[in-house]
Amino acid sequence: MAQTASRTGTRSQADQSVDINEGAAQVGTGVILAAAGLVGAWGATCMASALVQFGVSGVVKGWFSAIGG
Repeated sequence: MAQTASRTGTRSQADQSVDINEGAAQVGTGVILAAAGLVGAWGATCMASALVQFGVSGVVKGWFSAIGG
């Protein structure tokens, strides 16, 4: 009777490589999401700062000036 890899607890090198690749992909995704979160927080902070300094009408006026030229 032939035993399968799952019964003996041994794993092939290909299976281990897949696990390492999946782990690396999860770490990479986590880093990208963390960076996106930091950029979003920075943008929200800048928007809040602009609202405090110039008010809503000043921010809207500046936005139209930036878009329209």
